Amino acid sequence: MIKFEVITPIIIAGIDKNKVELRSSSIKGMLRWWFRFYKSSFLDVDKLRKFENEVFGSTENGCLFYMRILNFPQNIGDAYLCMNDRREKGQNGARNDYYKIKRSAYLPNQNFEISFKFFPHFKYQNELENSLMLLSLFGGIGARWRRGFGSFQIENFKLKSDTLESLSNEIRVKIKNLRGSNKPNNFMSISNTKIYLIKPKGKFWNSWESAMNDLRDNFYRKMKNQLKTNRIAYRPYGDREVSPLIIQIKKLEKGNYFGVILVWEKWNRFKEFEEFLKGLENYEIKEVKI
Repeated sequence: MIKFEVITPIIIAGIDKNKVELRSSSIKGMLRWWFRFYKSSFLDVDKLRKFENEVFGSTENGCLFYMRILNFPQNIGDAYLCMNDRREKGQNGARNDYYKIKRSAYLPNQNFEISFKFFPHFKYQNELENSLMLLSLFGGIGARWRRGFGSFQIENFKLKSDTLESLSNEIRVKIKNLRGSNKPNNFMSISNTKIYLIKPKGKFWNSWESAMNDLRDNFYRKMKNQLKTNRIAYRPYGDREVSPLIIQIKKLEKGNYFGVILVWEKWNRFKEFEEFLKGLENYEIKEVKI
């Protein structure tokens, strides 16, 4: 049994987009993403795809484990999709009626649990645990997870440190064996992605709202203005755009919050992004070097 604590609103649905629905298939999809993220540094693309299908199943061969969600979150409310911007147009310089751009979501400060059942011949529990750990440390589920939503942490992988330096070291110890030799690929992976921890100088944020509001106005939007762009996206798979930038919010054992930034080094604006980071005087930023 694995216990998940919801940190930021989880925007997730099934066929009915207006109904909040937490599904094991969505979580399994993200576990595949994080499996690809680290395992691609050990295998070429064809071997990676074959191994991924062995672990998580494919259309030809079913998955050799079951996931069952227990004790579903009960509190549901609105998530404001522009990174928690709730302003009306014109209010404090708001360009749009941000308060109208919202969807129903599972709210923070509640838990859910997942049980796993393995077939006797399933032999990839270690790979599955690594994917769970990366998802807990750096990722989220549902819509807008790359912009801070859908963040949670798994009890097994809670962070105990209380400075960015010690947090970075703690994370490094956890993931130090998950990077192999560099393998060329066109998607975000542990070999071509920088990982940063961020917080205001001299303190941590005291709520997920304050973290997201600050990161929205003084990091994300400020970055887009400096880069003179409205789109942070690339196309690794044909015409489908994804973001080369991931912003997540995580929680310390003591209840304070910090940010996690992942950025793809092959992004054509990466050098400009690095210059932007150097100019953020009001923040403490620490790279997690693997």
